[in-house]
Amino acid sequence: MKCPLDFKSPQVYKANIGIAESIRKREVTMDRKSPWENESGVQVLRLYKSDSYPDWPQAVNKTDLHPDWPRAVMLDLTAEQFSEFDRDPLAFAKEYKLYAEQPISWISPCAKPPCGKGIPQAAGSSRWTVVIIHGHLSYATCAACPQTTTR
Repeated sequence: MKCPLDFKSPQVYKANIGIAESIRKREVTMDRKSPWENESGVQVLRLYKSDSYPDWPQAVNKTDLHPDWPRAVMLDLTAEQFSEFDRDPLAFAKEYKLYAEQPISWISPCAKPPCGKGIPQAAGSSRWTVVIIHGHLSYATCAACPQTTTR
């Protein structure tokens, strides 16, 4: 049986050369603006649209990332910000207006990597990536992962 994708065919070769030539000539451009927002010093990436956030802050392609519910945000936190978040995620979400249009009334304890022998631990100064998923009934769940670890 012959593979339907013949990578040696002249048509595929010419198409690939055409793409490479376009990139070389910078005909294909990408908007490199950051999609992250700054909410009082906290870096927030919203993966939804709402009445409060009808447009993305920068021209980025997020057309497929904005269902009404659930509403997801990703946070890029310093060690100090993560400590504040970890102490009281609900107060943190309210203070930094993560979901201003429908505040969270309950949030699960944040899932983090376990502590144990042989498991890398977060470096003391590590930044943290946090993902919060907000359900339609004002509840949320979250997970966090350090960006740097130590053994």
